[in-house]
Amino acid sequence: MPRPCQPRRAQWWTRVAGGLLALAVLAAVVFVVWYRSTYNVWPGERASDRVHWCGRDYEYSGSPAQSWRQITAQAQWPVRPEGFYPPLAWSPQRLFAAVYPAAERSPYSCAVLVYLDTGPGHYRTYSLEGGP
Repeated sequence: MPRPCQPRRAQWWTRVAGGLLALAVLAAVVFVVWYRSTYNVWPGERASDRVHWCGRDYEYSGSPAQSWRQITAQAQWPVRPEGFYPPLAWSPQRLFAAVYPAAERSPYSCAVLVYLDTGPGHYRTYSLEGGP
């Protein structure tokens, strides 16, 4: 003999599960929109003509790719790897920047130029938008 509250409990769990699913979908949509506005690409895509690093936006200069020797020769500070960009790309690229040495670095110092590794020995130059 079925208990009288059984159908109501099943309806309640169905509504809770549907609400949780809707909340998860909404969170995913908000995250994807935030990611797109921050990194200028959709999750899974490679870097575009704009790069976001150090809380600032950098734009591709349009110049041809340079070698490691070229970018290190023109940099005032040591050029070092800063991570992969964009973070959720299927094949992220290495991001390099010439910043103050670690002892002098503050959270407010960002490089004027950053470089993305575009292939063996080739680096694409991005310059800070809005100046230093």
